[in-house]
Amino acid sequence: MTTLDDQRLAALLQSAPVPEPRVDVGRAIRDGRRRRQRRRLGGIAAVTLMAGLGVVGTVQLGGAASRPAPATPGLAASPTGTVSTAPGSPVTCEASWLPRPIGGPVAVAHGVDPTGRYIVGDIGTGQEDGRVVLWTDGQAGVLPAGARHAAAVNAGGVVVGTNGDGTGWVYRDGKLRFLATPPGYQAVLVHAINGRGDIAGTARGAGDSHHAVLWSADRPQEYRLVGQSGSAATGITEDGTVVGTMGQLPYRWTPQGTGAALAVPDGYPRASVDSAHGEWAIGMVPGAQQGGAVQMLPVRWNLTTGAVSLLPFPGTTGIAGNGDLLVGDDAPLVVAPDGTSRRLPGRPEVRATEAGTYTANGISDDGLTVVGAVYENQVHRPLVWRCRR
Repeated sequence: MTTLDDQRLAALLQSAPVPEPRVDVGRAIRDGRRRRQRRRLGGIAAVTLMAGLGVVGTVQLGGAASRPAPATPGLAASPTGTVSTAPGSPVTCEASWLPRPIGGPVAVAHGVDPTGRYIVGDIGTGQEDGRVVLWTDGQAGVLPAGARHAAAVNAGGVVVGTNGDGTGWVYRDGKLRFLATPPGYQAVLVHAINGRGDIAGTARGAGDSHHAVLWSADRPQEYRLVGQSGSAATGITEDGTVVGTMGQLPYRWTPQGTGAALAVPDGYPRASVDSAHGEWAIGMVPGAQQGGAVQMLPVRWNLTTGAVSLLPFPGTTGIAGNGDLLVGDDAPLVVAPDGTSRRLPGRPEVRATEAGTYTANGISDDGLTVVGAVYENQVHRPLVWRCRR
C-alpha cells in the first residue's frame, strides 16, 4: 500500500462531529446475524433464522458504495507477513486452521472474545443442523444440540445465541440454559454479551412490535426491558452501555438506562447501530438502491465524543475495543483509527481465485486476533489470524 493510499485512508476515516438529525428517519433495526456480510453464507442459516423471526426487507451489502473507496489490495499468499503500513515496528500475522471436531461442509469461526482466547463458530451443512463450536486456546468443543446459531462469546467463555425458533440461550460452565421471552412477545434475537454476563437482544411480537431486552448469564429467566416499545438492542460494552435503535433513530443507553439518539452522517436519512466495543460502535446508513436492494454503507461512532464518520469500506464486519476496523470481505484488512492498515495473510496451500475466498468475521479488543473462514472447493474451513507487534 502506498503513502498516498495511507493518506487517503486517514482522511476518509477522520471522525468529525455532526449535528443531531433534524428529519424523520425510517426504522433501521439491524437484527440480522453477525454474519450478515458473508455473501456466500447469507442465504443459509442466517436467512432461516431471520425468516423465523419475521424479519423482512432486502439488503445488499456487496456492491459499490455511493462514495469512492480505496481499492483493497490482493490477499498475500504467504502464511505470515509483515504487512502493516503503520510507522515503527510492523505487525506480523499468521493464519492458522482451527480444528474441526465434527464433520460438515460449512465450518466458520464468526466471533472471538475481547481477549482472543475464546472463539465461537458453527459447523454443519449451512442449514438448521449446524452445531455450535467453542474453541478455547485452540481446543475445540461442541455445545449441546439445543444450542444453535451462536451470536457472541465473552472473556469468560460464556456463549450466547438464538435458535431458529426464536429461543435465546446462554451456555456457561458446561450448562445450556434458555433465556426468558418477555410476556407479550413471541421470540427474541440475542446479539451480544459483555464480561459481566449482561446479554443484549431484542424481543419481537405480533406485527412489527419489538423491545430491547437485557438478561443476565447468572439469571437467564430474569430480564429488563430497555427504553420504550419500539427499541432494539444490538450491542453492549464492558461498562454496560447498550447500543441499538429507538423507534426511528440509532440509539445508546447508559448503564443506568438513560437513552439518547446517536448522530447520523450529513446527507443520509437514517442510520442503524450493529455492535459496540470499548468506546466505538459501528453500523450502517442506506445508500443508493441497486437492483431492487438498498446498498448499505458502514459508519463508525465514537461513543465518548459522539462523533460519527462514514467509512470507505463496504465490507466492514467488526470493530475492536481499540478502534481497529475489520474489513472482512475479499482480502481481509485491519484499519487503525489513524488510517494505517495491515492486510491479513492467506494460507500458502489456498489459492484465492475469486472474491470472497477469505472472510474475516470477528476481532479481539487489541486487534491482534481475527477469526473467519476460507471458502474453497465448495467447503468452508474455520481460520484464525494471530498477530504480534
